[in-house]
Amino acid sequence: MRNNALYFPHISIPNSAWTIRTLLYWDKLSSIVPLEYAYRPEELDDFTRQLLDAGLVTSVSPAAHLYRLEHFEIGFRELLDARLRRQQLRRDSTRARRRTDIHIEKLGHIPELLLERGVAARNGASWYSIDEPIANLFMAYLAVCLGGLDTVDAAPVTNRWEYARLFGYGTTNQRGKSPDHQQARNQILECLIPVPDERVTLPQLVKFKEKYGKLLPALRTKIEARSAAIALLQDPEDREDAARDFVDDCRLQIEELCDAMRFNWKKLAFGTLAPLAGAGIQWTAPPPDTAIAFAGGAITFAGAIFSAFSSIGLTDIQARQPLAYIAYARGRLFRK
Repeated sequence: MRNNALYFPHISIPNSAWTIRTLLYWDKLSSIVPLEYAYRPEELDDFTRQLLDAGLVTSVSPAAHLYRLEHFEIGFRELLDARLRRQQLRRDSTRARRRTDIHIEKLGHIPELLLERGVAARNGASWYSIDEPIANLFMAYLAVCLGGLDTVDAAPVTNRWEYARLFGYGTTNQRGKSPDHQQARNQILECLIPVPDERVTLPQLVKFKEKYGKLLPALRTKIEARSAAIALLQDPEDREDAARDFVDDCRLQIEELCDAMRFNWKKLAFGTLAPLAGAGIQWTAPPPDTAIAFAGGAITFAGAIFSAFSSIGLTDIQARQPLAYIAYARGRLFRK
């Protein structure tokens, strides 16, 4: 199981709840960024630059890795020709085709193939405009190939389902997850890690992961194993029911952990201190001219009691549970 994720299809990472959830779930998130942007980072959007500067995202340059894939072009040629054969009967040559721009560094030696097949055109010095269905297919293929290298070792992730559903198409030897696996994972994460409209800041996110990131591997193991099991179910309704049952069970455990983490001073004051007074334990009243001193002493006393009880929370066993990571996220990042 991989611990990192590789975002695609775009260079820029969306400023959305999906990204915050993804950053919380994976140890590291990467984006496929052509090398020339390393020298011109100002051309990246503000949010992606902030993620890179915060260390929450790293860039993966295709040129630094694709040379290791000897059959990269051959594999895509077979994939492309199979797609074009299926589309041939449906293709309307008179209909205007929507196209997507892809940077030349991502393509290796594939541009010549695309030009020969009539599905692309050069667009400036560094870009090719490619028929949208073919561009979608290529970006999914590229993400799986790069993620499968031990130098990248990342699971391809995307916020767009039209790309994710291509993972299983025609690439039986790839190490990517099936679309149903990813769909189950996304459904589970959306339910267990709801990101509020008031998003956390990137420094808060960095600090949180530094403190609680050690819990992530166990959480991912739990969710990935269940997502894989759900993906094996043949009936879509069975998959839906299995995901819902898993989420409901997790929610109950998370609520129990959240309850254990909460420290309510009012409950302590009236539930713990008041019975002491009722049992005959009293504080000696100071002389009238020391009222200020008494007030100060009372605050100090209350502070001492608070300190003594503030450590009450999760037990060692609870704190090591996989779902404790989500409970901490709700308590530390998504406070209502």
